[in-house]
Amino acid sequence: MFTDPFETLSLFDKAATVALYLTIGVIAIIAVSLILIKKLKPDYMRKAIVITGSATAVYVVALLFTLLGLKLNEYVLEGYVDYLTFIPVVVLVVAIVGIGIAGFVLALKKKEVLPKFLKIAAIVIALLVVALIVSTLVKTYTSGATFDVTGEVLMYVFTAILIAVIAVCARLFGKSYPTTTKSIVYASVTIAMSFALSYIRFLELPQGGSITFASLLPLMVYTYMFGIRKGVVAGIIYGFLQFIQAPWFYHPIQFLLDYPIAFGAIGLTAILKEQNLLAKYKPVQFALGALIAVTLRYLSHVVSGVFVFGSGDPNYGAVAWSFLYNAFAFADLAICLVAGCALFASKTFTKLLDRA
Repeated sequence: MFTDPFETLSLFDKAATVALYLTIGVIAIIAVSLILIKKLKPDYMRKAIVITGSATAVYVVALLFTLLGLKLNEYVLEGYVDYLTFIPVVVLVVAIVGIGIAGFVLALKKKEVLPKFLKIAAIVIALLVVALIVSTLVKTYTSGATFDVTGEVLMYVFTAILIAVIAVCARLFGKSYPTTTKSIVYASVTIAMSFALSYIRFLELPQGGSITFASLLPLMVYTYMFGIRKGVVAGIIYGFLQFIQAPWFYHPIQFLLDYPIAFGAIGLTAILKEQNLLAKYKPVQFALGALIAVTLRYLSHVVSGVFVFGSGDPNYGAVAWSFLYNAFAFADLAICLVAGCALFASKTFTKLLDRA
């Protein structure tokens, strides 16, 4: 008797499974098309990159909003969504996606205004984040709920430290590469690949987090190719996509820690390459950079766990539990390193990196 493997899945899980295979197919078609165009019609290569990059961006945005709608509907039916806290975050994510699309278009059409646009966009996003935090604090105070002032202050302090570490590393150790059509298209493709791979999970934890099939590897390769600064931006965008995929939200700072900050840290994978350290040993250079990046991701999740989620086991305090629970990040890293070091050990692959 035939059994439908989709029968026990929710509508969101069914859509996510279809999206996974569809995305793999789309990536394969793009890759084959670009290879054929490069061989048969090299003069059309630039135009083909622009078209495929634009199409990929539209596809990713459409896919994200579809999955977000289905996940929100699922959470509403299960009674998980508190609209007063959740909807402002969705507004923030939508605004950032809109700014990202506008930046993508400007990068292709009017590069000269892109730097000014990015500065204005950064100010707008910062104001939206501040507004979100203030509204949450006001809600907490007016609701009469218990408010741990010391814990709240420490959470803000540790969050600021993590942001400062990533920003300082990107500023001091990251090189400034020009924003090209190629870097934007590669960012779109690698983010989409990482997003697709994140659905292949070996283990999913009850309080969020999962061990995947090297889902961060495409992002790590991207930052290795195009530098820390672009890698951090790509990681932040991917962080917002991860929120849409599994929107665990209890506090605005927890949202920042578990998504844009944690995955923005992946951009530091290229830190040794940018400083030309261990240049003769590319697999080691990549592995150590990835370890530094994932350690910062781990610490970001730990801070979130200590101050927001607490302990999931009565035998452990919040701090010990958070350090133990979030160790899944290193298991996820181990899979990335196995696949990544195999790639970097290939001379063909390293030659492709040198040409990027």
